[in-house]
Amino acid sequence: MAFRITAIVFATVLFTAPAGAQRSYDTDILAETFGFDADTKKSVSLDDLHQGCPARDCIPSIDEPKFVAAADADHIDVDAVVIAIELDGDARAYPARILDHHEIVNDTIAGQPIAITWCPLCGSAVGVRREVGDEITEFGVSGVLYNSDLVFYDRRTETLWDQIEAKGIVGPETGTKLDLVPVTMTTWGRWQKAHPDSRVLSTDTGFEKDYSQDRYDKYRDSVSLMFPVGKRDDRVHPKSVVFGFEFDGRSLAYTEKLLQQQGTYTHELDGKAVAVTLADDGRVELTTGGETYAPIRLFWFAWYTFHPDTELFE
Repeated sequence: MAFRITAIVFATVLFTAPAGAQRSYDTDILAETFGFDADTKKSVSLDDLHQGCPARDCIPSIDEPKFVAAADADHIDVDAVVIAIELDGDARAYPARILDHHEIVNDTIAGQPIAITWCPLCGSAVGVRREVGDEITEFGVSGVLYNSDLVFYDRRTETLWDQIEAKGIVGPETGTKLDLVPVTMTTWGRWQKAHPDSRVLSTDTGFEKDYSQDRYDKYRDSVSLMFPVGKRDDRVHPKSVVFGFEFDGRSLAYTEKLLQQQGTYTHELDGKAVAVTLADDGRVELTTGGETYAPIRLFWFAWYTFHPDTELFE
């Protein structure tokens, strides 16, 4: 089976700030921390990167994650949202409320260096291999955003990477794509039922944080964005959850509501049968022509701004 895969609140006041409003900080992360300027290799304008907090790593990544067995995971309710992964028999779940405060977990799963990344502003969960070139690295939160999306940096080359596209956008590795690993965003109850041996990220992160509160409930209900995006489309609510696929030069988006209602949604594309399935554990896959594809799960506005030519199925 071939798989092809296509923040914490920076400041509470930003929840009420209109998209495009830019705060000023004592440190210019791009110029003073990374040393980027007009001559830096890049695929996007530095003017399109918006600083969201005072300093690099203002949102601290989890670099030494600890886990508890599913039976001992009393810090998470069955309805809680998790980002989950199963790799070579190693199943893990990362509660979104913990990742709201950290956005990146540098982990090793089934002996493989993996980073689990989460952008609460775009509702996007992306798993990537922690290899840049031939070397293993860690990723951290840069402190800037692109199209309202998390921009992380690798601690080896200090390249900036756009999370949704998993692509280098500023720095030495500009244009390089990271290898993606399929992740599932679902409820803990669904994942635990299908993967009873799963381990769960512990609240013992090394940081003093209140992981009990949903910090983004009002943001998810609102049509407002905290940072500018390149393109908008109002066919559905901007925070509607969609599953986006890229293959054969096409971009397709299926709403979560559609898959929840139908379980498996089938249609034809260029004369080929397409089936998009929501599995019992929350995993979503698209099959067509004997190939299976994994999506990225995110908000509609975020998928559209990066894929304005997308087809939408709702």
